[in-house]
Amino acid sequence: MVQRFAGIVGALFLLLGIIGLFMHDLFGLIHFDGVHNTVHLIIGAAGLLAAGSETNATWYARIVGFVYVLLGIVGFALPDLFGAMHLETAENVLHLVVGALALFAGFTAQRIQVVTIRSKSN
Repeated sequence: MVQRFAGIVGALFLLLGIIGLFMHDLFGLIHFDGVHNTVHLIIGAAGLLAAGSETNATWYARIVGFVYVLLGIVGFALPDLFGAMHLETAENVLHLVVGALALFAGFTAQRIQVVTIRSKSN
């Protein structure tokens, strides 16, 4: 499950990074700039690379989850993020949702695997 999550999130963020190279906003909800595009491309490429291994995908999900939940919270308090990039409300909500899903995938991956292994040995 966590490998699939890393691959899907990686592909979506890579797509967002590529779209951001050609557009300045997406439906008026998500605004792109150089920092956004760079972060999206890095997160996307890392997700695709991490999807090849369960261990890497688990760490990817945990790190992305923590960073994106934090970014979502900070984005509501500091929408200009100290001048680094502008975060819209829709982006903050998206960051919180992606972060929560990533934390769920990253911290439940090993538990699901252990249950599966035990059930097969009985």
